[in-house]
Amino acid sequence: MSKKQEKAEVRHPEPTITAQKHWIVYSAPAGLIAAGLILFLQEDMTFKVFGGVLAAAGLIWAISKANEKWHLTDQHLVMEKGLFSKKKHEISVHDIYKASAEHHKLSKYFRMGHIRTRRRADECSGFSHSFITNHEEFSKAIEHRVKKHSSAHSLNQVYELKEKGAISPKEYELIKLGHVTQQFLSKL
Repeated sequence: MSKKQEKAEVRHPEPTITAQKHWIVYSAPAGLIAAGLILFLQEDMTFKVFGGVLAAAGLIWAISKANEKWHLTDQHLVMEKGLFSKKKHEISVHDIYKASAEHHKLSKYFRMGHIRTRRRADECSGFSHSFITNHEEFSKAIEHRVKKHSSAHSLNQVYELKEKGAISPKEYELIKLGHVTQQFLSKL
């Protein structure tokens, strides 16, 4: 195996679980495609052109929804989005503070929901993924990985104290700096 292949395997391990969109999100694009095809079958050229544009827009919308996925590996949450050029946003599991599964109003009929994550990072409060088929299972898998890393979990507890106002943001930053320093020194 070449070094490039080894690096690729190390950087992007196989996901243990993937969250995908529920089939219901394709109903609106399917309606748009159907309306476009009906107009396309008309004799008037204006209807044909407008129908073709509607059908193409519906198809692009459906494909873009199909490309929105979250992958969870042992160390990272990878958010994938995009139609022609895939955009990937990778977050370390250590940076995730909390994950929750929220039910949609139609959950009891269609078994779908939302996933919300919170991050410790000050620049971003978190991410959400809507209309997911296995939202509860995916959320539990994230929580399991967060708790699996005990040092990160203890930092999460300190973050909770900061959020509740028990410690100041300055004290939190000092504790976090000590934690990062300790992790760096342990790797030497």
